[in-house]
Amino acid sequence: MILPVAAAAALALLAADTSPDWGGDVQLRAMADELTRSKTLQLNKLEKPYFVQYASEDTEGFSVAAALGGVTQVAHFHRRTPLVEIRVGDYNFDNTNFLYTVQAPAGLLPTDDDYGVMRTVLWRASDVSYKLALTEIAQKRNAQREVAEPDKTPDLTPVKPVQVIEPIQKFAIDDKAWMSSVREASARFASHPDVMTSHIAMNAHGLTYRLVNSEGTIVRVPQSWAELEIRASAKGSEGRRVWNQYFVAGLDVSDFPHGTALSHLADTLASQTDQLQKAPLAEDYTGPVLFEKEAAAEMMAEVLTDAIVRHRKPVAPSNANGPAAQWQESVWATRVGSKVTPDWITIFDDPLARSFKGTKLAGYYTIDDEGVPAQRVSIVEAGAFRGFLMSREPVRDTDRSNGHGRLPGGFGEHLATIGNLFVQAGNTVSEAQLKARLIEKVKSAGLKYGLIIRRMDFPSTSTLEDLQGQARQAQKSGFTRTLSEPLLVYRVWPDGREELVRGLRFQEFSAKDLRDVAAAGNEPYVLNYINNGHSFNRTDGRAAIVPSSVICPSLLFESVELSRADNEGSLPPLVPAPALVAEQ
Repeated sequence: MILPVAAAAALALLAADTSPDWGGDVQLRAMADELTRSKTLQLNKLEKPYFVQYASEDTEGFSVAAALGGVTQVAHFHRRTPLVEIRVGDYNFDNTNFLYTVQAPAGLLPTDDDYGVMRTVLWRASDVSYKLALTEIAQKRNAQREVAEPDKTPDLTPVKPVQVIEPIQKFAIDDKAWMSSVREASARFASHPDVMTSHIAMNAHGLTYRLVNSEGTIVRVPQSWAELEIRASAKGSEGRRVWNQYFVAGLDVSDFPHGTALSHLADTLASQTDQLQKAPLAEDYTGPVLFEKEAAAEMMAEVLTDAIVRHRKPVAPSNANGPAAQWQESVWATRVGSKVTPDWITIFDDPLARSFKGTKLAGYYTIDDEGVPAQRVSIVEAGAFRGFLMSREPVRDTDRSNGHGRLPGGFGEHLATIGNLFVQAGNTVSEAQLKARLIEKVKSAGLKYGLIIRRMDFPSTSTLEDLQGQARQAQKSGFTRTLSEPLLVYRVWPDGREELVRGLRFQEFSAKDLRDVAAAGNEPYVLNYINNGHSFNRTDGRAAIVPSSVICPSLLFESVELSRADNEGSLPPLVPAPALVAEQ
């Protein structure tokens, strides 16, 4: 049985009259002082809270977007978002992990360091959260009585309290230079009339994360991140939409391409989109597929997001309809100790790695959002699955956090997410040799051609129309797991010739298919991306996000099934686009 952690010493430390010297951090002092008072919450002699936690995201940011040489959006902002968590019951059974557990709204903290207002905001949010928690635990107990063999897994793992106070990093950015750089790069699409839509955006955030809880943990750490995106789309002759993208994420915007380098990227993306618009439609295909560098890392980011995190199925009334009824467990949920990849593949997650061969890693962090120090986690050793990324939410036989709780999860819990995920392979070959092996497999199978994938639609930028087509295709296949669409796909003929094609989608594909990896390249690719905790990472549909990294070489698969996309599209424009480049 898991027993509560004694917190009397921590509460004494956090008491208003004996607060430590916060170094002028009014926000952290207000959180700590209100925390002490919230431990006394009690309504009509009902249960008091056994766990109280206050966190805040103090974020400053700048964003700029442009299209065809015109700035379409500029924003500077500063907001402080409080996150209030109150649990009643005990570590073994509390109000969370219940179908109807929700996060009570907490409003915003003032940005002018008004101590009294900060405490008032936290007081109001705590009152609402506590009353809600009492209702939830009563409903959960009633629902639990209807279950013949209830899951006895505890609801929260106690951890050793830590105190980590790092300096606040001042957010600074040359906004005028970035406005100019994004505007000039976006103008390069004006000379590509077949590109119907284009967009370049840069978002930078400087964030200070604060946390105090009733176990005695006190945290103040920087969690900055930034992202740069270029998007373009066009229409094929039959009306099908084609699109292309370039995404990069990092901890510091200074690492991003800008100026001339950004304009060159826009030129490349525009030319690729022109080529896609003219490329032939692909046919249904089953055979060997080579995921090259970028595409291999994107593919692994998708399938492992789902496979290496276990989601807890919440307690639910017997007649409930909702997320619990359609629950999907990890494809590796029962595979611990079993072979899941060839024995020459090793996979681990190391959030403490700052860089790889000179490239900074976006997934670097030292402590997670639950106040648990980050740890390196072995996931696959010699092809055998060893364990999951874990938050403080126990899942059956796994009850220890390994410092990966970085996003708000469902039903009152935190979601474990990728930090820096390393995919390492033995017996690697060069990129040229990988292509040669692909051709060998094509010939031995008697196929006309093989496929090379060089870019995936990850993070997904599909439109509503595209998503509807994917939903129809998923329905036909029984809603099986799959990947987002490949964007840059090439037929490879037996003589080595390559031909760009378009309009393909994957059939069923998940981490189970990693057993079919036949070979790996010797040039690992670093993918820095924005992670929202979902394998199909639609960037426009996200709420909370964190930066992550996947370091992976090219991967050759024995057989992958793809089919022509179920998307008829709409007619191309009736008249040509207006001239955007002045005649010389």
